[in-house]
Amino acid sequence: MCKLCTIAVSATGVGLSLSSGFTPLADLANTTKSTESPFQQLGQLDTLSTTLAAVKLPTVKEPTWLTDKKAAEAAAARQVPAAASRLAGKRVVTYDVTTKGAINASLAEFKQQASATLNDGRGWSRMGVSFQEVASGGQFTLVLSEASQVPSFSPGGCGAEYSCRAGRYVIINQDRWVGATTSWNSAGGSLRDYRHMVVNHETGHWLGHGHSNCTGAGQPAQVMQQQSISLQGCTFNACN
Repeated sequence: MCKLCTIAVSATGVGLSLSSGFTPLADLANTTKSTESPFQQLGQLDTLSTTLAAVKLPTVKEPTWLTDKKAAEAAAARQVPAAASRLAGKRVVTYDVTTKGAINASLAEFKQQASATLNDGRGWSRMGVSFQEVASGGQFTLVLSEASQVPSFSPGGCGAEYSCRAGRYVIINQDRWVGATTSWNSAGGSLRDYRHMVVNHETGHWLGHGHSNCTGAGQPAQVMQQQSISLQGCTFNACN
């Protein structure tokens, strides 16, 4: 059972006491009160402030992963406006990709290299065109075709030996994709450059360009020249 409590009121405060003689709070406060003067206490505070100011906080090194993350984010932020600037004012052409017949070449590589060619700054993109692959329903269809199936796109206009363009179809002959041609190889052209050339050439037909001829011995061939058949004295050229 709780002991009887009384409240003591004095000029210095209010104290709660038990009937058994509990010491008022005000009296406890007086017994613990500092004997130092206010000026001495202020002096100690000044000394403490000076000491804290002199303490040097340790340097915390940023972890490598955070530094790399910030650098990557900054680089990505710079690339966004740069890409937008390159595409500004360009006509965007969409295309889808398919195959016909028995295909042994890598379709993933075909797609990747064709996209790189179509959007290469030395190719048709110089003419204000950018190309975007879509899953279906593109403005034209890029086809990697078995050689024997190429004529099926246009029996009178396409043959089994070379690549072709027929209507909305830009057809790349698989034999040429994996081995180029005698004309190209004998001139020392690389397979990757041949792939650049043939995609540019057949897409150029879809864009409305006809064939051209060599402009002079030793000159770079124009991309619309039939370099797969003969360089006509020109040097091979993969782009425009």
